Amino acid sequence: MDTHLKEARLFDYPVHLTETAGALAFAKSRVANGQTAQVVTLNPEMIMQGDQNADLGRVLKNADLILPDGAGLVWALRKKGCQVKRLPGIEFSEALLAWAAETDQPVALVGAAEAVLGLAVENLIRRFPGLRIVYQHHGFFKAGEEELQIAKACAKAQPKVVLVALGVPRQELWIERYKPLFTGAILVGVGGSLDVWSGKTLRAPAWMRRVNLEWLYRITSEPWRIQRIYKTLPMFVVKVCLAGPKA
Repeated sequence: MDTHLKEARLFDYPVHLTETAGALAFAKSRVANGQTAQVVTLNPEMIMQGDQNADLGRVLKNADLILPDGAGLVWALRKKGCQVKRLPGIEFSEALLAWAAETDQPVALVGAAEAVLGLAVENLIRRFPGLRIVYQHHGFFKAGEEELQIAKACAKAQPKVVLVALGVPRQELWIERYKPLFTGAILVGVGGSLDVWSGKTLRAPAWMRRVNLEWLYRITSEPWRIQRIYKTLPMFVVKVCLAGPKA
């Protein structure tokens, strides 16, 4: 956890109260100083999973940069009196990619289906001229030796930005496990961002993102998410309300 960024806590989960510029400055500083950092894009579902999965909970509480990604998380923090804006992980990642393209920082992508990854790479290179992707690998690999060899190959390419799209909690645990292999790199769990960059999935319209309704767009366009979200979101709301300002 970096002490130079303003921090709040929700149920003992730290959250950095920063916007894109501050988060990007943190990342640049880490890379410049040769320090590797894990970035978590926190939301209510992850907090509830972290309560049930001790390994995930540990990672969420000890990451170097923890962004207020979920709308429910922002609501809960505001209820505590925190001045905070939502910072979606995909937007932070795009800011990282833009910086990497401008400054010739090597990038690695791990995750998603092979076809999706290929399309995402093509679209990102087109969107960010000069982007140098030095390593890419799909997310359909086995734990153990195969996973280790992929991590070693990725680290050997010496990327400074590593975006890992393996889903929660797998991506967070992968980053924590293999972070020591990297030098001066920013490793971010990006969930379904590769699906968006490939064109397979669309983000919510800008007006919905502005009013923190991206979650509603996602469950209406991808109904399979409803069951997953409603296993955790009501419990999170109850937990916040019962805890009050001491959450």
